[in-house]
Amino acid sequence: MSGKQIGDYILLEELGKGSFGCVYKCQNIIDQSFHAIKIIQFQSLSNCEGMVGELLKDEISVLAKIDSPNVLKLEHYFQSKTNCYIVMEYCNGGDLERYWEKNGRIIKEQKVIEIIIQILNGLSQLHKQNVIHRDIKLANILMHDDLIKIADLGFCKQLQNQDMEVSLCLGTPGTMAPEVAGFESYGLQSDIFSIGCIFYQLLYGELPFECLNIKSYIKAINQQNINFDKNDVVIQNEVKEIISKMLKVDPKQRLTFPQLYQYPLFKNIQKMSLASQIAINNMRNQETTNFYNDIYSNNQDIQIQQEGMTALRSNRESLRTQTENQHEQFQQIGNLQNINNNNQYLQDNVSKLAFEIMAAQQLCPKQQSIHNTLQQLQESESIFKTDRYQNNYSLIAKTQQNQLLIQEFRFLLDALEYCNRTYIEIDQIQFINESKPLMGKFMLQKRIRCESKKYFQIKQENPSYDELNQMEEVFKQYLLNQVFEKLLHEIKSSSSLQSGLIYAYLNELKEDETGIFHQNYWQALSELHALIKLEINRETDNKKKKILVMFLLHLQRCMHFQDLCTQKIDFEEEFLHIKKKNLIDLIKRVQY
Repeated sequence: MSGKQIGDYILLEELGKGSFGCVYKCQNIIDQSFHAIKIIQFQSLSNCEGMVGELLKDEISVLAKIDSPNVLKLEHYFQSKTNCYIVMEYCNGGDLERYWEKNGRIIKEQKVIEIIIQILNGLSQLHKQNVIHRDIKLANILMHDDLIKIADLGFCKQLQNQDMEVSLCLGTPGTMAPEVAGFESYGLQSDIFSIGCIFYQLLYGELPFECLNIKSYIKAINQQNINFDKNDVVIQNEVKEIISKMLKVDPKQRLTFPQLYQYPLFKNIQKMSLASQIAINNMRNQETTNFYNDIYSNNQDIQIQQEGMTALRSNRESLRTQTENQHEQFQQIGNLQNINNNNQYLQDNVSKLAFEIMAAQQLCPKQQSIHNTLQQLQESESIFKTDRYQNNYSLIAKTQQNQLLIQEFRFLLDALEYCNRTYIEIDQIQFINESKPLMGKFMLQKRIRCESKKYFQIKQENPSYDELNQMEEVFKQYLLNQVFEKLLHEIKSSSSLQSGLIYAYLNELKEDETGIFHQNYWQALSELHALIKLEINRETDNKKKKILVMFLLHLQRCMHFQDLCTQKIDFEEEFLHIKKKNLIDLIKRVQY
């Protein structure tokens, strides 16, 4: 199906199989944007006496109504003679199950809390519409950067009211509520049980109740022997209490959303979310709306993507100027921003809140609700109190901005070094057809060249940054690397090779990026990835096979270049210690 055009969309790769349909990544041929598309055959809609068709109608109806940053958005729906197509937003981080496994199946408590808060935010929006999901599990929760989105509403059901119950047994054993597994009637609270299960699973690496079969599963739930000492994991008592009350056998005894939000763990987040909503709802000033639209459009609550935070930080001086005539409010914002608290997670979120309020004040400076919310936060939450506010705000802002920029370039240097080492590795492979991998190798070098050029552009705009100057020699080495020129000449000098390239690749045969360079880069490296897998399958010597698998793992990280640029890389661990790993363990990490 890859490469097939459906309406205005080109299918790129299969993402997985959802409820009753196959899901693909696709690209809009008009604006080049990426989406996910679920393809469902009409003939399958009559399965199970028409139940599949009814479930599909529920899914489309619900997705069309829900507007939450933590629920996957429906963007388009259309039909052909044989299929119906649901076009949804594309999530670049895969599903939560893959993330959980990638991180060793036991995730740190604070990160889990961040994830669960977002899931609850999404579920609360579904429940406000009287929608029951019925199949909440890690595989049905997607990630886009740091944003969590509830997905696959193929089993969802729109209830007539909050007290209504249904009896159809749908879901997945292990996260399924006992009343569902026991074929009893159930309502919205069955979803709370499922979230309690994945809350525990993310923390402890296993589901809370063993599920050899339905009978033993229900028996384990009834016994309520929840092991909070498993795998030597230590969590705070408040989290244990919340999980225990989410996993109650009786749905009426499980925590409701109002009860959940009474816990300090969630209470502060609700206040922060309120300030975020004010910021979004007051984007009426046309001069600033365009700038902030990218920041807030997909991040409505406290979760702002990194580029959004960077943009807000870099424009902090402008925000400060806009709010000087509300000096008292500005001072309170400064107090929030310079909070001194030992809880790093809480401090980060308060920091985000401060930026959001500043943005909201610029967009609508006389909005009374902003002042009221800020005052409420000041009065009711002692964590927001601080005596560390300083008058030289702009100097602090500029210093922090400089530090952020320098850190970004340090990470970028690591990413470029990683790509360069990977290129050297791949250049050692003897491919059966040496012309096929050339485009992938060229795009890897082009990425190194283009990212290095960006450094010199920024440096020219900021000549006084001493630490930036210290990086110049390293970036210059990448920029002047002759490998790029050599590969470009090799491709251009072969008419037979060029005749086999797709049109998008032909446009990339120059020094500058095209408008869709990132997509072409990923596609070219994906094809190179496939070629190396072929070489691995042909290789009979396990020692050589292991080397090829190592090269493949390094290429996979280069494919996700933006992720590579957000971390400090331990090169010894990545390129030297990996050789000590078992071949089977390495192969398990390969993305097939």
